[in-house]
Amino acid sequence: MRIRNRIISVLFAFFLAVAGVVPLYAIDAYVTVIYRRIDVAFVNRSDSELNVVLSENNRDRSYYLMENYTMKKIRRLIIDSDYEFAMKADLVVIDNNLDNIEAVELYSMIAASLEKQQEQERAVAEQRKLELAKFQAEKDKQKVALEKDYKSVQTPTGDTVYVKSKEEKYTSTWWKLAFGIFDGHLINDVGNSFSSFRYGISADMNYEYTFDKIMVGIDLEGQAVILPFSGNDGTTIGDFSAVPKFALAGLSKKVQLRTGFAGVIRSTGKEASVSYVDQLIQDQTGIPAKKTGGSNLQDNFFSPLVGIGLGHIDIGPLTISANADWLFGSFAYSDVNFAMKSALNMALPIAESEKFKVSFNLGAKDTLFARDTGLENRLGLIIGIGAENVIR
Repeated sequence: MRIRNRIISVLFAFFLAVAGVVPLYAIDAYVTVIYRRIDVAFVNRSDSELNVVLSENNRDRSYYLMENYTMKKIRRLIIDSDYEFAMKADLVVIDNNLDNIEAVELYSMIAASLEKQQEQERAVAEQRKLELAKFQAEKDKQKVALEKDYKSVQTPTGDTVYVKSKEEKYTSTWWKLAFGIFDGHLINDVGNSFSSFRYGISADMNYEYTFDKIMVGIDLEGQAVILPFSGNDGTTIGDFSAVPKFALAGLSKKVQLRTGFAGVIRSTGKEASVSYVDQLIQDQTGIPAKKTGGSNLQDNFFSPLVGIGLGHIDIGPLTISANADWLFGSFAYSDVNFAMKSALNMALPIAESEKFKVSFNLGAKDTLFARDTGLENRLGLIIGIGAENVIR
């Protein structure tokens, strides 16, 4: 009887234990399913899904477990600086339990952190905007430089490709020969009230050799004015010059420094004379008398020179060159106070092959003397043909 009672007691205790354990495991399994739904809502970053889960269970006796699990997930978002979704998730927790003081305090902290993060993002975006604007400005500047210095082609897709420099040279030597078939020379001697228009011819040769850092070359030119149309004083005039030149590639190959020698020639013509009255006035006053009946043009004049030149200036199809030289040998002539020569030439290509180019040339050359008797100017307007090698 006693053994029987013991068996019954053991069975009863086992029944009570089973009755208490089964509900416990049932609750744990249910909450675990809710946890998985919360995880899915956070993975999808959906506050609406999270609200569905919490609102369906906010009256459950284990809701505090679900709420704590959600708060743990929210704190993980804060650690990862994901303030935006952390704020939405925390707001869902508050909406489902207004008594959750921890969630309310956490919301304020998240809001402050999110505002600070957004300020930093705005600052970074503004800095990036400035950097992009600076980059675009530099890009546009480089594009202008590329278009100026390089030749471009269009690809089939519409992109622009810069293929080679406009200054790129496969040969270091450049030469040009020009012949002026018409040199209309207008001579004007202001001090002696003499003017004349004459026909002449001219010839020029230019040579340049370009090194890595410097260009050196020489300009040779000559003019002969032989046929007077008006103002025939029996003279034939002309000039010549030989001028070495150089340019620094680092500054500009187009700006050239020149120094050399020039000569201005006048053949003997009818000698001018001074009247008896004018000679008396000159003797009494010392003022030079005006000569008449002959030539008062500057006689032969030879001088070293120094000057500046411009070369290879391309304006559309035209190539322009120019120079201005001071003839400082005027110090050796008592009746010449100042002398200079200048020239301008415009060349328009009319035929071109792989190696040579022929051009039509239109130019002007001028020689100026400031003499004791006044200004003397010799201006030549030149039409000619030029030939030069093509630099590849």
